Amino acid sequence: MTTARVEPPRLLGGAFAAVFAASLVFFTGGGVVLPIAPRFAEGPIGADAIGFGIAIGIWSFASLAVRPIVGWSADHYGRRPLLVIGALLTVLALALHLVATSLPLLIGARAILGVAEAAFLVAALAATGDLAPSGRTGEALSLVSLSLYIGLVVGPVLGEAVLGAAGYAGVWIVAGALAAVAAGLAWLVPETRPTARPDGAGTRRRGPILHPAGLLPGVIILCGLWGMAAFLTFLPLHATALGLGGAGPALAVFGAVVIAVRLFGAKLPDRVGAVPLTATALGFTAVGSVIIGLVGGLPGLLVGSAVLGGGVAMTMPAVLTLAISRAPMRVRGSVVGTASLFLDLAFGLAPVFLAPIAAGAGYPAIFLASSVVAVLGAVILLSARSRLVVTPQPAG
Repeated sequence: MTTARVEPPRLLGGAFAAVFAASLVFFTGGGVVLPIAPRFAEGPIGADAIGFGIAIGIWSFASLAVRPIVGWSADHYGRRPLLVIGALLTVLALALHLVATSLPLLIGARAILGVAEAAFLVAALAATGDLAPSGRTGEALSLVSLSLYIGLVVGPVLGEAVLGAAGYAGVWIVAGALAAVAAGLAWLVPETRPTARPDGAGTRRRGPILHPAGLLPGVIILCGLWGMAAFLTFLPLHATALGLGGAGPALAVFGAVVIAVRLFGAKLPDRVGAVPLTATALGFTAVGSVIIGLVGGLPGLLVGSAVLGGGVAMTMPAVLTLAISRAPMRVRGSVVGTASLFLDLAFGLAPVFLAPIAAGAGYPAIFLASSVVAVLGAVILLSARSRLVVTPQPAG
């Protein structure tokens, strides 16, 4: 008697491919803008130090402000509309860049970009969680979030090339064209939001704008990605202080490790478990930060960047798997929106808190301080692990 072979649930179907393709094009367009916007604010716009900080930082704060709202909207109105709206708002924002000749116009355009990114990212993550077969949520999130990191690696290179060939206008046009393509691809994504069951009064139940189930995972995201925020903000200055030619090699190592871990370790959240993998990720982040802070020279910087990259790569898939797996599908957008807003908090708060440390104790001290934040995240995680047991959730 032979036993029939059981095929694993299919993940890489047409719907998943559409989400991945739309995300890849969208975040590549975002990567095109990333290194050019600061130069535009400082050069053609002529912003002073305060204006420069507002123009560049408004993106993150706008994204932070609307993320819980777009999470609720993804549950209420659907994932696909938010994907399309996010991409089209990006087209609008980049069109405004073309006519931005003053600081207020640039700030407004950058704020719209932040809102657009929040809408697209939350909807993409929620749709990915919906599409993932049982037991493969972490793998699905790892693969889709890989599109973000590929965009952050490829986009800046493309942006610099376009700037040299066609100036700032060319950059905004290319990035806007990519966002338009992303909108078209997003339209191909089938709606994955489950139909909410009416309650006794015949109304449809939806999650709150700020969902309690996303708060604890969000705090862990804040602790886990604080080191990444410190790394990307202060690494160029730290490399210069070490007498190195620049931060390029360390950034390349960091990006390569993140992409490799996301690609080849996509199944780790499901195989290892979300809680153990999150603890491991926080440990890698802490150790990598310590190496960068304590070991001098290029070798220490490269090794530390690689270890930190491994921790960063594992953090979001593991924590979002934890959050999504514990939430009913009908409130998944709210939970993702709540948890992911702590990503913006990490990138908004880390420079503010670490800059005085750098001024008083030097750049190595900020990486050591970041390692303490990662350890704090591990303590919070392990202290709350009894509350983080993943249980199957009904779809409605």
